[in-house]
Amino acid sequence: MQQRNCGAHEVEVVAAKVLIVDDERAIRELFYSFFSAEGFQVILASEGLEALALAEKECPQVILLDVKMPGMSGIEVCHRLKANEKTSAIPIIIMTAYLNRTEEAMEAGAHDFISKPVNLEELAARVNSVIEQAS
Repeated sequence: MQQRNCGAHEVEVVAAKVLIVDDERAIRELFYSFFSAEGFQVILASEGLEALALAEKECPQVILLDVKMPGMSGIEVCHRLKANEKTSAIPIIIMTAYLNRTEEAMEAGAHDFISKPVNLEELAARVNSVIEQAS
């Protein structure tokens, strides 16, 4: 077990937590199955406000965030997460099929960007990399 600091609280971590935010149920289910099998604790959100609340409550080690979602875009979610003292240090990997959003995603504070369709092994490598860098 390891310990890490999340906002003002030190928390004990059994397995790395990943928050997956995507409005497409099939993608959430695919990522849930894959990352669970890889030994991660997986938290799912289908839209921006839910993602903001879960990020603050669950303090994941990394957030996988889709750009195009109804209501609040992933770019706006990223901005809000980075503006919140409790969630600002959480690495965010932006996922989208819209390659023209790369610069915007990075300016919003994303740590990495991956295009859809996603290669799961590449995504897992990037998730592990940002977790290691943040430790």
